[in-house]
Amino acid sequence: MKRLAFAAAALAATAFAGSAGAASNLVLNGSFEESPLGLAWTYEGSGADVPGHQAVIIPYNSGASYPGGAFGEPIPPDNSDSASPDAVGEYAAYFVADNSTEKLSQMVWLDPGLYTIGFSVYVPFNGFNNSGDASFTATVAGQSFATFNVDGSTPGQWVHYAGVANILTAGEYETSFTYVSGPAPAGDFVVDRVYIVAGNAIPEPGAWALMILGFGGAGAALRRNRRLAFAG
Repeated sequence: MKRLAFAAAALAATAFAGSAGAASNLVLNGSFEESPLGLAWTYEGSGADVPGHQAVIIPYNSGASYPGGAFGEPIPPDNSDSASPDAVGEYAAYFVADNSTEKLSQMVWLDPGLYTIGFSVYVPFNGFNNSGDASFTATVAGQSFATFNVDGSTPGQWVHYAGVANILTAGEYETSFTYVSGPAPAGDFVVDRVYIVAGNAIPEPGAWALMILGFGGAGAALRRNRRLAFAG
């Protein structure tokens, strides 16, 4: 059975302690620049609005209706502070089906070690203003990473979710996004720059604790040196 430890944080605009830019993204087509979704992702969907409005890849800044855009609302490129090694690119994944459940998933082989993981998500204004709600659940590297509803979110801004997974056992781990929508018209989501990269670009809580202890030790040493100097 796979075992791992995990630390995560939701970040709207935050500075990372390191950069994963030089690393390779283990998630294939994590920035959705290759179409269709099925080239790297497995799609599952059911409900009244599938396949009529199933998840698709849409271009940024498009005023087109579905499936060429977000029903006339131009979606700006992901401008969140992301540790993804992928460029923002020109495309993102769009979930919009009413009265439906959709899941986009990919299995990624991970060897034991630390991995920086994350993704970016955007709630369009038109979906936020719709009468029907929708929920969004993210799993990255096998970890339940984020769950929220359109009605409880802030529309019109990219939000980045980042964390560090400590993989203890080699194996395949799921990265997936599940969209469950209510009555039409329901809320919608845009997802981009999904990534898993080897190494830790975000200090874990334990690392922060060690850093604090280190600072405390350094302060104690300085105070001790000052006392010795005055005594001399």
